[in-house]
Amino acid sequence: MPTVGRILLAGVTALAVTFGTAGAAGAAGAADRQDRQGVQVLPPPDDWPEGGTFTVFLCRDYDVWENCRGRATTAEQERALETRLRAMPEVTEVEFESREEAMANFRQQNAGNKTLLSALQVEDMPESFRGRLRRWDDILPFRSELRKAAGVSTVYSFGDFFWKDKADVAVTLCGHKKTVYACKGRGSATLEEKKALEARLGTLEESQNLYFENRAHARRVFGHVWAMKSLGSGVLLERRFPESYYVKLVDPGRAKTVINAVKGMAGVYEAVMVGDGRSVPMTVRTR
Repeated sequence: MPTVGRILLAGVTALAVTFGTAGAAGAAGAADRQDRQGVQVLPPPDDWPEGGTFTVFLCRDYDVWENCRGRATTAEQERALETRLRAMPEVTEVEFESREEAMANFRQQNAGNKTLLSALQVEDMPESFRGRLRRWDDILPFRSELRKAAGVSTVYSFGDFFWKDKADVAVTLCGHKKTVYACKGRGSATLEEKKALEARLGTLEESQNLYFENRAHARRVFGHVWAMKSLGSGVLLERRFPESYYVKLVDPGRAKTVINAVKGMAGVYEAVMVGDGRSVPMTVRTR
């Protein structure tokens, strides 16, 4: 019988592996919008991603999800669920991920977190069906429908990340105090800190295009990922989102070089590779 701690840890893991495995052409940019150091003042004017991704997690015998009722998904329920998914017109791709595959992926994505990895075992990882949705408008209805299916513990479905294939490195700046992007003992990144960061990024030989994302655009990206058509309004809400720089590289394989060049600079909250899970906006809650 697993411990309560293991049950909670496994629940957190489900969300982590969902984002970590969510699925190099140059991003289109308007030359007339270039600012100092070759920075594109606004993100590229490309169309917003139309599709989305989903993960349908199967029940384990100790799951606390209401739909599981303390019972693991049966082989019959698993087959019925796969048949249903493959027949849905809004679904374009479906694949099954075993516990072993989930664990291997999780280890790769969190190689630097030895504490977390040491606390997890293969049996803690949930089995799942993963895939793609045809349209952004399918995301919420799909989630609502599938979470009621027999043998399903929970469902995550998200819109595609705006910056995927448009940038290789995300540099998030220190945000306002009492937000998740706050840096210890200070406020938001200053103009001088931004200038210094732009100068560093703009002179790296690895950089191809450099984009600045303001809070308004970050808020829109958040809403698109979470399939939220309205986030409300007001300055206080927008202040919860960070400002960021996104860098398109000549060679995406050099991303770690760029990250190491800026991650310790003043005003930087974090620098990560786009697509590693952490670059996707997870939350805007205040502390």
